[in-house]
Amino acid sequence: MLNIKRLTALILIASLSGLSACSKDNASSSAVSKDKNLITVDNGEDAPTIDPVMAQDSTSARVLYDLFEGLTSFDQSNHSIPGLAEKWDVSADGKVYTFHLRDGLKFSDGSPITATDVVFSWQRLADPKIASPYINLAANIVNGNAIRAGKAPLDQLGVKALDAKTVQITLIHPDAAFLQICAMPNTATVSKANVTKYGQTWADPKTMVTSGAYTVGEWVIKGHMLLNKNPNYYDAKNVSVNQVNILPIVDYNAAFNRYKTGEIDISFSLPIDQYKSIRQDYPTQEHTVTMEALYYYDLNMTLPKFRDNIKLRQALSMAVDRDTLVKDVLGQDQVPSYSYVTSTIENSKFANNRYPWGSWSRANQVDEAKKLFKEAGYGPSHPLEISISYNTMDSHKKIAMAIASMWQQVFGADSIKTTAANQEWKSFIQARNTANYDVARDGWVADYDSVDAYTNLFLCKDPLNKSKYCNPSYDQLIQQAQNTPDPDTRAKLIKQALQIAQDAYVIIPLYQYTYYRLVSPRVSGYNMDNNHFDHVMSKWYKLN
Repeated sequence: MLNIKRLTALILIASLSGLSACSKDNASSSAVSKDKNLITVDNGEDAPTIDPVMAQDSTSARVLYDLFEGLTSFDQSNHSIPGLAEKWDVSADGKVYTFHLRDGLKFSDGSPITATDVVFSWQRLADPKIASPYINLAANIVNGNAIRAGKAPLDQLGVKALDAKTVQITLIHPDAAFLQICAMPNTATVSKANVTKYGQTWADPKTMVTSGAYTVGEWVIKGHMLLNKNPNYYDAKNVSVNQVNILPIVDYNAAFNRYKTGEIDISFSLPIDQYKSIRQDYPTQEHTVTMEALYYYDLNMTLPKFRDNIKLRQALSMAVDRDTLVKDVLGQDQVPSYSYVTSTIENSKFANNRYPWGSWSRANQVDEAKKLFKEAGYGPSHPLEISISYNTMDSHKKIAMAIASMWQQVFGADSIKTTAANQEWKSFIQARNTANYDVARDGWVADYDSVDAYTNLFLCKDPLNKSKYCNPSYDQLIQQAQNTPDPDTRAKLIKQALQIAQDAYVIIPLYQYTYYRLVSPRVSGYNMDNNHFDHVMSKWYKLN
């Protein structure tokens, strides 16, 4: 393990040499208070989108869970429960789901929600012209892949309206996680009439209609988003909070200060350097929960220096002291990771799919990393120049600085030159999506309890594959696994695929996330301690 005093000194050096960024509170200082029955929430960033099919981040998801609802929903322990559908039937072979919609469903404008709207919403997800980053969710639906490839029309998707209140979805193969997929924001129901009428501007708060518990009242970019209770929501009588004011605060200290003054009721951001004292000072208000989520660094495989040099990729990964990172730099109960999936997904079925050198001594890891770095062709006479991209948040900055320092300590400050590319959220997402980076921070929260939530990240043409890694053998094994009904055979194939991807060293897995919240005593109903997928819905909130 690195000496923490030495690490601190190296972090300072990295900061002075350019790996630094200033965060500032970009939220409006004045809270919206149109209704006394209001809760104010710090969401960290502005949501990049409020179009369900385009969302690919937790910031957007937290808003979308409030605005739209799918055929199913989640309870606070991540179990599938009825949503717009009050019940469903599943065929004996597990391939055909027949959903029965509730009576009297309405959008926020009072228009009826019908099976036609559900079919339209799934077709939007599958439409290659829209290019949803979650288009893979339609891959297991009959003709989903053919539509994605442009070989079949949208109306051939295996999602049919049997009548105004009945939707039938036919899968290619059984999927134990399908009911959870039907609860994700990306599969939520939107109004066909509204989207058709307004086209690309349908998601503007001025024209949007919603199917969930809330609507958008106001949205001031870098200021606030005010959600109003939807009176036409089917369960409106059980939605206690009339308004939710969401603040995009990127400065964790600013968020905590506003929580202390009572301006914020729920904070999703805790300052790293105050984490331990906050847990001591707010023992009943602070919640730390292990997530089904992985924090990692993408290596841009479109760049020759990474694409053509596996030894370099391996050296960079082995040089990171994950124990020091999670214990001394972060200190928020994260778990070091040496795998491309979490150790706990599907009851730890894939826990053994990890780098064996993760159990080596730190000295042996360092020796091997140095050897590989030299064999990769880098050293004082040929230093590696590398940029780390991350979005403006305190934790991401600290991680980048720490890793740059570790690389300098292992390889030598004259052998690796590291700079920062610190960007606001929307710009960062765009740069990462288009592979406009060297090394980029990334993180992935599993949407449901299936290893598929991770394996899709490494498929050749998947839009969520930010490293742009591509290996047809990997894709073939994943395809075989998805078409295999036997769970043991499926797991075996996935383990083989994971081994291929991990041996390629296309990402640097760092740790399994924890999430942490401060919840004011005036708020009840939000019971997140068993919510390992971090689904958040404001309809759970109540005011004491």
